[in-house]
Amino acid sequence: MSDLDRLRTILANERTFLAYVRTALALLIFGMAAIKFFPDALLIVSLGWLFMVCGMMVLVWGIFHFRKVSKSISKE
Repeated sequence: MSDLDRLRTILANERTFLAYVRTALALLIFGMAAIKFFPDALLIVSLGWLFMVCGMMVLVWGIFHFRKVSKSISKE
């Protein structure tokens, strides 16, 4: 792999990681807003907590995926 190809792959991996972070933040913010603005609606509050848990899972998955691909790139 040439240096330019390696750099493109590294940058693509970083963009993918940032997409995971952006998605996780959107899920977390949506969940918090649902809980904050509709405290009396049990279904919406439950969905808000579900979205927050999903947001955390997406963030953790993104971190693991980023690290795995980074190690794979550095081995080549």
